[in-house]
Amino acid sequence: MGQDHIEQLDGLADSTEASLACALDLFAVADVLREQVALRRAMTDPTLPVQSREQLLSTLFEGKLGPAALDFCRQAVAQDWSSGLQLADSVERQATRIALKSTDPRRVQVELNTVREAIIANDKLRAAFGRHAATDEAKSVLVRDLISGRADEVTTALVTRASRQGSGVLHELDMQLDLTSQVQGRRLARATVAQKLPEDQADRLVQQLSRLFGAVDVIQHVDPRILGGIKVQVDDELIDGSVSAKVSQAARGIG
Repeated sequence: MGQDHIEQLDGLADSTEASLACALDLFAVADVLREQVALRRAMTDPTLPVQSREQLLSTLFEGKLGPAALDFCRQAVAQDWSSGLQLADSVERQATRIALKSTDPRRVQVELNTVREAIIANDKLRAAFGRHAATDEAKSVLVRDLISGRADEVTTALVTRASRQGSGVLHELDMQLDLTSQVQGRRLARATVAQKLPEDQADRLVQQLSRLFGAVDVIQHVDPRILGGIKVQVDDELIDGSVSAKVSQAARGIG
């Protein structure tokens, strides 16, 4: 997706009513665009006048979407897109951002990471999410059993969306986690640790990383294989202070 489109739709989403209902409407539109090849081609056909695209959208979705979602989609299809799938992915991204802006994104961030860690740590749970034969409804039931009533309703909605990706559930959760920081004007730092950091150490890590990268959120991934120390990933930048990395470096020196 081109950076110009990301920025344009970010601004459009930021001026759109921030509600879970609006986000769910946009998720539904993204699904329809992915399912209907002819529709997404028409919505992104550069030879079709903008007014015609908007009219087609209104004909199909008026009365089925809330006013905020419908207005967002009208403005989205008025832009130039390289493909219909690019439009669908953009609508999905903005639906996630709108959902996050309707609640406390920091709480959702913590809950999404808790779910992610649980899937990584539990082979049976990971297999259940990755099972291709399982229906979307079956995975929705799994999500409800896992977190419903114990998590923000936005968290439940986003994990449900992620669960539809099957074996790609962790990748989808990662993208959602990035957006939890992005909507707050922050960057996401992923810290891999041998065991969960005490609160005071976690606070110091945030302070240290903020001096390097500006405002950051830190989420922790526990991996005993690093033995000790911390490995931190911020966007494409990696700071590897893990014991396992130092042992590997020492072994290469000996060799």
